[in-house]
Amino acid sequence: MIKNILAIVGLCFCLSATAAERVLLVVSSAGTADDPESGYEFDELTQAWWTFVDNGYTVEIASPAGGEPQSEERNPMWVHNTRFLEDEAAMHAAANTTPLAEVSAEDYAAVFVIGGSGASIDLPENTALQALIADVYQRGGVIGAVCHGPAALVNVSIDGRHLLAGRHVTAFTNEEEAMFGDKEGESWSLEDRMVAEGGQFDGARPLELHVITDGRLVTGQNPFSTALTAEATIQAMGRTPKTRAPYRNEMTVELAMLALDEDLETAATKLEANPEHYEAMFLALLGYYQFKAAGDEDAVRDALSLMTLSQPHFRHEMVDQAIASAQQRLTAAED
Repeated sequence: MIKNILAIVGLCFCLSATAAERVLLVVSSAGTADDPESGYEFDELTQAWWTFVDNGYTVEIASPAGGEPQSEERNPMWVHNTRFLEDEAAMHAAANTTPLAEVSAEDYAAVFVIGGSGASIDLPENTALQALIADVYQRGGVIGAVCHGPAALVNVSIDGRHLLAGRHVTAFTNEEEAMFGDKEGESWSLEDRMVAEGGQFDGARPLELHVITDGRLVTGQNPFSTALTAEATIQAMGRTPKTRAPYRNEMTVELAMLALDEDLETAATKLEANPEHYEAMFLALLGYYQFKAAGDEDAVRDALSLMTLSQPHFRHEMVDQAIASAQQRLTAAED
């Protein structure tokens, strides 16, 4: 009898220890080959995958439909993408996701929800995902989500109370949607929906690296915040993430913020000293889209600074025209 009890206790301990080493990534199934832009964000999946894997976790992927969900662009510009594309185990996991209805909460220490336009389409209404998030959280697990991934949180309730109620959170902001969200038919704002459920929303500037941790709930604002959000999730699980070199996309965003917060010359000097650390094309596009959405002269100046910063390393007719238009707009405002 005692041996049987000890065996059961030992089995429970092993299962618990195994669960403590496992993280579930959740992606949308909404995308199709004809409309990949309604899929999940591949850049976010790869950053999250490597953050958890490199810190010793066993990582699995689930989706509403299972199988191989459609991703948005698999851009080889970023090293975390090329590393994933060249890794047989990673690609197999992405092509063979587990249906959410078949996932058991007791198997995971954390659930981390990946964004992309599709996350706002099928994740908020997926009852299996809602139950999974609530169950993992009630068991003492950690819930992480990035960019549009927090759309999975909006219909989650625990004991009749919204999970988001009174919690400090972030996600892809209304301002970022205005600049970059070009999907037609999106019926609601993620930021507004989170606030409607009682969330205390904290948004930074467009594409700024931004993560909010509220106990065992961790949210990140945009794709470039993914690795930091995953690391914050690890911290919420009680561990210290390994030190890593920042990704080039993170360094590029930080350089952009330096140009806006301090001065253009300082940022230009850093870019000139180590151009391989940054992506000038991304700086140009960030400035371009900010100019298109600019509502006042200060916003125009910020956009012009970013486009100007990119010029010695990236030139495009579209950006050149935007620079000329921004200069003309500022000149007209001064007259």
